[in-house]
Amino acid sequence: MHSSIVLLSTLVAAAVAQNSTSYTFPQGFNLGMVKPDELNSWCQGQRNVCPDMCKGSTDVNSCDSTTLQYQCKCSDGTTPDSSQYIQTVPFYVCESTFGQCINAHPNDANGQKACKSAAKCGSKNATALNEIAESSSTSTSATSTMSMTTSTSSSMTSSSSVAAESTTKNAAITLGEDYSTGIMAGAMFLAARMFL
Repeated sequence: MHSSIVLLSTLVAAAVAQNSTSYTFPQGFNLGMVKPDELNSWCQGQRNVCPDMCKGSTDVNSCDSTTLQYQCKCSDGTTPDSSQYIQTVPFYVCESTFGQCINAHPNDANGQKACKSAAKCGSKNATALNEIAESSSTSTSATSTMSMTTSTSSSMTSSSSVAAESTTKNAAITLGEDYSTGIMAGAMFLAARMFL
């Protein structure tokens, strides 16, 4: 009986290990220096961004705020590289590692310079990229519909191109607004970390 329980628990542990990925913290990061409410916020950000990285459809989307171990698996079976995106666990850990490094090198210009050169945090905005993809597909669909109608009237062709151009400009403005918000949030976070 005892050996069957051990065997069963080993099989369960193996199954769990196969379905999870392990996130490795960068050198110099101290999880113990991050407040629990920040960890909760980081996990919430990771869970919010995962569907956007997966173009809206996820199979697995989880994050443990005590260990920062997370999973983001898309419905098509792919696993996006979260380290490339803002508002993900790797992004927040990267920024925190930078802040911890700066704090560890007070009055040390060379040490702080090394901290800055080592900080290579993600910069892509998955939400904005997903919105642009959706906007582009809507624009393509509208252009196709208008193209079919233009065979009877050439005036509709010009209105179709104006609509497509307007949609493209609006998508570019949205992208700029979303990136500036992310950049501003990141800058404010770094400024706050430097003063704490």
